[in-house]
Amino acid sequence: MSRLGHYSLMEEIGHGNFATVYRAVHDALGNQVAIKALLPSLASDEDIQRRFTQEAQVASGLEHANIIRILDLEEDGGQVFLAMEYIPAGDLQKRLAGSAALSQKEFLRIMAQVADALDYAHSIGIFHRDVKPSNILLDGDGNAHLTDFGMVRIAEASPLNPLGGVGGTAAYISPEQAEGKPIDGRADQYSLAVMVYEFFAGSLPFKGDSSTATALQHVTRQPAHPSSINAQLPDEVGDAIMRGLSKDPTQRYTNCREFIQVLAAKVEDSQLGHFRKMLAEARVYLENGQVGEARATLENARKVLVDHPELATAFSELEAASQTAETYQQMLDDWQIANQKAAEVLEMYPDYPDPQGIFVELGLRNSGWSLPAPRELVIQVGLGLLVGLPIFAGIIFLAFRFMTR
Repeated sequence: MSRLGHYSLMEEIGHGNFATVYRAVHDALGNQVAIKALLPSLASDEDIQRRFTQEAQVASGLEHANIIRILDLEEDGGQVFLAMEYIPAGDLQKRLAGSAALSQKEFLRIMAQVADALDYAHSIGIFHRDVKPSNILLDGDGNAHLTDFGMVRIAEASPLNPLGGVGGTAAYISPEQAEGKPIDGRADQYSLAVMVYEFFAGSLPFKGDSSTATALQHVTRQPAHPSSINAQLPDEVGDAIMRGLSKDPTQRYTNCREFIQVLAAKVEDSQLGHFRKMLAEARVYLENGQVGEARATLENARKVLVDHPELATAFSELEAASQTAETYQQMLDDWQIANQKAAEVLEMYPDYPDPQGIFVELGLRNSGWSLPAPRELVIQVGLGLLVGLPIFAGIIFLAFRFMTR
């Protein structure tokens, strides 16, 4: 297949249980679109085609910045297909599996956009039923675009559906949907919470030997607390996630936006506490003169909260302490050089005069009275005899004359 309607199919970019997705180009306009076409095995089923058309018509009414727009619904030789907005950057599943780690801040920003999109759809009575990372497309700016609204009902009618008519994806399905009960927006919130759990805990809450076994675990088992899996995750963050995974929909949040807002606040509080603890450790290092250790601690703190104002203050203190340490070290180096040079002078000229007391300051001569150098001693004794002997002789002479008068 190389064409459908007015579109030239360029490459296959996705494949699911009921449809294939292609990158295509409109013949007249030249713009790129994504084409979703039913699998050949389902294309001849009139009931599935009818469902596909109805759900596409409903989804086409969704107008939100974070929901993929449906541009066209056509039929070509009995093949019904959708033309949708094309997002080239890929989906969240690929982004999470990539080599570049997604920060908590960036992940929560994406989740907030998805939550807004879901709440918007819920407000007009439309439920997604299959919220998962591969259905969240990311554009070049990292913004989320939710796709496949309403497509789960097509899957429910498909003989390829592994969940026996309940649709969805087993790893992310809500308990009520797995049981085939009526659902509302809180089912999508549960799936959103599964994605959040997977990101923060590092694993899915449930994983069975089959899709049916996994779906059953969502109904019958409680997931492990995410903090018990990821020891670095604060309990209060894990508690916020666990509420979104409540078996009883009435115990979950009012809407998806509230869930992400509460979660983000808990994450921020925990990050701030950890951040300030690191700042305190850095200051202790500075007080002990361990400038290198302080700098390393602040660099780690920068990774936690890169733009917090307290970080700038801490780095200013670090630079001031660093400059003081460098000045002190330079003075110490200069002192050691002076000491070495002065020692060399005294080694060559032991009686070198020191009118300014430099040798004393450097610790090379004792302060206060000390024995003069040999040469100085000879000179001082000679001068003493030269001056003292005549005076002493004169005193003796005068004393003798006085006594014999």
